Amino acid sequence: MSKSVKQAAVYLRSSKDRSDVSIDAQRRELTTLAKRKGLIITQEFTDVVESGKDERRAGFQQLLSQLKSRSRSWKHLLILDTSRLVRGRYFAQVFKHECKRAGVEIIFSKFPDDLDPISRVVLESVFEAMDEVHSLMSKEKGLGGMAENVKQGYRAGGRAPCGYKLLKIETGTMRDGEMVTKSKLETTEEAPKVARYLKARVKGTPRKRAAALAGLEHVASTTLIGMEWNALTYAGHTVWNRRNEFTPGTGYKGNAKYRPRAEWVITHDTHEALIATSEAECLLKKLEISHHAKARRTAAKYLLTGVLKTPQGDSWFGHGGHQYRTKPMKGNGKSRYLHAEDIEGPIIDRILDDLTSDEFIKVLTNEARKQCEAQAGDPAADLRPEFVNLTNQISRMMELAGRMDDPDPALRKIEELEQRRKVLQSEIGLLESEHTAAALLRNITESHIKNILAGFADDIQQGDAERQKDMLISLVESIRLDPESLECMIHYRIPVEDRNKMASPRGVEPLSPP
Repeated sequence: MSKSVKQAAVYLRSSKDRSDVSIDAQRRELTTLAKRKGLIITQEFTDVVESGKDERRAGFQQLLSQLKSRSRSWKHLLILDTSRLVRGRYFAQVFKHECKRAGVEIIFSKFPDDLDPISRVVLESVFEAMDEVHSLMSKEKGLGGMAENVKQGYRAGGRAPCGYKLLKIETGTMRDGEMVTKSKLETTEEAPKVARYLKARVKGTPRKRAAALAGLEHVASTTLIGMEWNALTYAGHTVWNRRNEFTPGTGYKGNAKYRPRAEWVITHDTHEALIATSEAECLLKKLEISHHAKARRTAAKYLLTGVLKTPQGDSWFGHGGHQYRTKPMKGNGKSRYLHAEDIEGPIIDRILDDLTSDEFIKVLTNEARKQCEAQAGDPAADLRPEFVNLTNQISRMMELAGRMDDPDPALRKIEELEQRRKVLQSEIGLLESEHTAAALLRNITESHIKNILAGFADDIQQGDAERQKDMLISLVESIRLDPESLECMIHYRIPVEDRNKMASPRGVEPLSPP
């Protein structure tokens, strides 16, 4: 190609909100502009249905790469208007600066040809400001529409959570030649498994074991955590505005994935619930406590932070890399400082002694047997009459459908009843499985418990600092250490009727002072 020919590139972007500026329409207008300017278009960069707020667009990223390339042959960039480039004044200024450094002239088709430099700067600034305002208005409009959908009981967008599917509902409105639909949630055959998992988590069953018991062992742990954060949805409520805004490169606003609960928008009783609202609140409370603990968690070299308390319930804090301290004590206004090695070793040794003590093993075995006895009888007794009733209703509806000229309404009702019967059948099956497992536990022996606790003790002794701390937090509810007398009592996370049975030691000698 002759060196005298002026070469140009074009950037085209279409978005959902501007059907009047399709890619083809932009290409035709920019081709006409190139001819009028005596330019030859040698390269095209295109983004289809992409937001102007997202600079990660593939075509736009290719354009940025070419701007810095030494092999680039074009020195003019043709764009329909400022809104096609980016909807943000700051990034628009950065991009124009990069073009100027690369010796590339930006030509907007919608700008007059005879603009003087000052007028051009002013006009660009006005257009860029309008683009940003349009972006903000579109966002507010979208949020408003989502809020109205939620008020009407529809989904605010997104995929259906595990255990549900989206039921499309036609609104009667046409848009771009297609029927507009909204969606609601209805249960799937996986719903009883999800309910079983969530209820197990409410009871404190470890996540991996709860998934296995519910038949969800194939589900990734991140998905299981997401299900727990969706607890209110599983309680039958539509929830949105939960997540904070995410910006590439900087992450979630405030470094938190979820907004404070007070900012969540909730519409109650919009679809079939799998768990009770009280159970959902319990799950969310546990997640919030866990999230808060991780966010504030001291380095693992302090094994006891989070569980080490004074008798009054105040926390001991890590200090200086090798000490624990209390907040100023009443009376003298001073903090108490203890070397970590002087208290961690004796406390861990005591925990290891407890895990292998005959008394500890005996108490645990008795409590396990008591819990099994509490589950005696038919756990599905309350559900069986409903199952029989559904079976009878289906039978009657089938007879009715056979006598009707138009059986469609009856068949739809049969399908609805059959779906409910399948869900109920799964629930009964899960309860029966749980009952069978409980029956097996009735035969548990002290030898079985001893082997389990020995495994815990090995993890504490042989694990790294992070593993040790995780094990301690899972076993120990609190360690009460008196800053004056150094008397110590360990409270374990064991659900027993007499909680003092699971507190150790009782009447133990104080720790040696530093």
